[in-house]
Amino acid sequence: MINRIYVVCLLISVKFCVIFEAQSANVDVTSNSDALLCRRCGAEITFAGHLKNVGSKMALRQRNDTILGVNECLIQLFKNPNGNYFEVITADAANIKQQGGAFTEHSWFPGYAWRIAVCPRCGAHLGWSFEDPLHTHEEMHRKEKTSHSSDSKYSFVGLIYPNLIQQNYADSLIITPKSYRS
Repeated sequence: MINRIYVVCLLISVKFCVIFEAQSANVDVTSNSDALLCRRCGAEITFAGHLKNVGSKMALRQRNDTILGVNECLIQLFKNPNGNYFEVITADAANIKQQGGAFTEHSWFPGYAWRIAVCPRCGAHLGWSFEDPLHTHEEMHRKEKTSHSSDSKYSFVGLIYPNLIQQNYADSLIITPKSYRS
């Protein structure tokens, strides 16, 4: 009897350790949760757990909405120098591909340099990654010395909200033809 209790306790502690290690190793434990998808191709871009409110005094307007079940998610309206308007949400992690160099000019988030962020699957413009310009400069020096060409680490991303679609909504749009239903 004592052996069985010991084995059950051991199994529970092992299971707890595996879950804890997965979370501490930044393993995506949100893979089954609702996601924001690229509106053009349906690629998973970010999850509810990665949404992060980063306010900017450069925003023309700010509002809160519920996105992926996250209450009071900050949506900000920005205008670029070309006169284009963008509704932007922010996240601390996203499945994006950065393009080009980092620029501090015309940054909507003072103190951060920006790069264009596109969908890694279809190349649609999804927003911008924002990073510390000092980190960007150090990263470039390190790349020159080691000649590796990996993406630089960003602090957060600004995603164009209308260029994304919620997974649960996209799933509801798919209709199974009557001939396939029994």
